[in-house]
Amino acid sequence: MEESMDVIIQIFHKYSLTEGNPDTLSKKEFKELVNKEMPNSFKKEEKDEKSMNGMMENLDTNKDNQLEFNEYVDLIGNKLKTIHKESHKKASPSVHGQGFINGPNL
Repeated sequence: MEESMDVIIQIFHKYSLTEGNPDTLSKKEFKELVNKEMPNSFKKEEKDEKSMNGMMENLDTNKDNQLEFNEYVDLIGNKLKTIHKESHKKASPSVHGQGFINGPNL
């Protein structure tokens, strides 16, 4: 689990360092991160310009038009909750908790 947490941090900084403030994601950096690092986590219609802007606005709790790390973590946490919930729907009762369904298989 610790390695997974390190990867989440590394991915944030991989994109936050490309322009502007190195500790936040701009809209452009956020869109690139979602499209490249989470290609199967959102439906195509959720990744259009309007939807991506809306997603960022919802995550941007301090309304500075950038995502700080804690706001980015909300995206990861929300997506993990959705994946977990969907895995319960798709798993048969006899294997509940034993299997894991991810990405395009949701």
